[in-house]
Amino acid sequence: MSYDLEKYREKRERVLGVKKRGLGFAYVAGLVSLAILLGLGLVVIPRSIAFLQNRQLEDAIYKLSGERAKAELVLAELKRQDGVREVTRDPHGSRVVVTFNKEKLDTARISAFFLQKGAQAVLLNEIGHHQRLHTMKKEAAQEIGQ
Repeated sequence: MSYDLEKYREKRERVLGVKKRGLGFAYVAGLVSLAILLGLGLVVIPRSIAFLQNRQLEDAIYKLSGERAKAELVLAELKRQDGVREVTRDPHGSRVVVTFNKEKLDTARISAFFLQKGAQAVLLNEIGHHQRLHTMKKEAAQEIGQ
């Protein structure tokens, strides 16, 4: 018959003076790792969702010339096009930034739309939406710093 460790555990602990105190290491390590994972999740998950929502967006910058009232009508109609998320004008009104979903639309189709409506628009630049937002944030920080 072999010696059974579990049968005499309590007697051994009483003789040796082993006392159970506090929390076990596994319990504390589990709590710490859970706290770290939740903290990282709160930081990373919202940014990941924002990236996934905006990853297909592109910005096309056009220079408009001609009649302002006619351009306003064309831009209002452009906003209703499938795939266009946003159309913004600069304060002077000569440049237009069209934010669109590149899976549904491209700059050639937007330029064709301007030609079809008779608006004189020249494509100045096409840039990723995230990159443009980052550039605008840097420019705003530089203006504040000056």
